[in-house]
Amino acid sequence: MKRALLLVALTAFASVASFAADAVGTWKSAKPAQTLTLKEADGKLTGTLKSVLGTLHVSDAKLEGDKLTLTFYVVLSSGVDPLGLAGYDSMAEEGQVTEITYKGVISGDDLKVTVSQEKLGDIRDLTFHKAAAGE
Repeated sequence: MKRALLLVALTAFASVASFAADAVGTWKSAKPAQTLTLKEADGKLTGTLKSVLGTLHVSDAKLEGDKLTLTFYVVLSSGVDPLGLAGYDSMAEEGQVTEITYKGVISGDDLKVTVSQEKLGDIRDLTFHKAAAGE
């Protein structure tokens, strides 16, 4: 009986680990050009998002099955769209921090997300493709 329970527990752990492994890697979007790099350390998903405007660090990442949610915090600069996605908040004050969320679904080597900014709501849909190793 104990062996059966251990086998069930190990199988459940392996399936959770495989979901995380599906997210780990480098993901690229063409328009606008962005590179999302996700890593797993100590059971936690972390990463960065690079664009022409710089690099953002993932503040919070959640992976539930094939659903991925990434949260970033950005310090706004007057008149600058923080991601180059037509998501500029004209009412934002210089130095104000805003939350940006990438929420989407992983399907094989594709990641489709909706980008949201806390005050503007949904800004844009993006599609990322998982880069092959060394790409």
